[in-house]
Amino acid sequence: MNFKYAPFGAALGAILLAPGIASASFVLDTGTPSGGGAPEVLSTAQWLAGEFAVTAGEDITALSAYLTQGVGEPGDTFTFDIYSSAGFTGRSTGRNLVYSTTGTFTANGWNSAVANWTPTASGDYWLALQVSSPNQTKGLDAPVETGAGTGTAPAIAFAYLGSGTGSEYTQTGAAPIGLQITAAPVPLPAALWLLGSGVLGLGAMRRRRQANAIR
Repeated sequence: MNFKYAPFGAALGAILLAPGIASASFVLDTGTPSGGGAPEVLSTAQWLAGEFAVTAGEDITALSAYLTQGVGEPGDTFTFDIYSSAGFTGRSTGRNLVYSTTGTFTANGWNSAVANWTPTASGDYWLALQVSSPNQTKGLDAPVETGAGTGTAPAIAFAYLGSGTGSEYTQTGAAPIGLQITAAPVPLPAALWLLGSGVLGLGAMRRRRQANAIR
């Protein structure tokens, strides 16, 4: 028997049949912050944000932030807001909101919210953590990283607005906080499925011919 196509066919079959081959990926992942230095406080007086790049048509399925309890408590909520980078300033009236959803603090660590956002334009956007009222959260802590370039998909920049600072807006020097944005799996191209089925079909035909020849 000729095993010429067997390894390739087996490998291709495993690839095509593996359920996790088209796995979800991070659009933004700053990694788990080290907690070096005092944490930033997420409250009505201060929002925190990270800038990221996204491609039009990507299906964003989850938003996550690394938070610790501080003076807050489990069950406190906060808001994930995504803004266009165009006109992004410290003043809420000057920012272009494109998507919003609510997150709930459950425990120290990554706290996530399901998202359903598909950007219509490629480019840079900002993911901000905000609190709309004292009833939403009593003040959760956002541990910070020592450097801004960490994680598998680091933020382009970070920004914050502190208490009593009016329109203050900082991209450089802002505390790097823990943020993640998850995109849905990218479907395998139809051409790959056709190629795989064709190769496997040729392999089956070759085996049948060899079996007939032996008889």
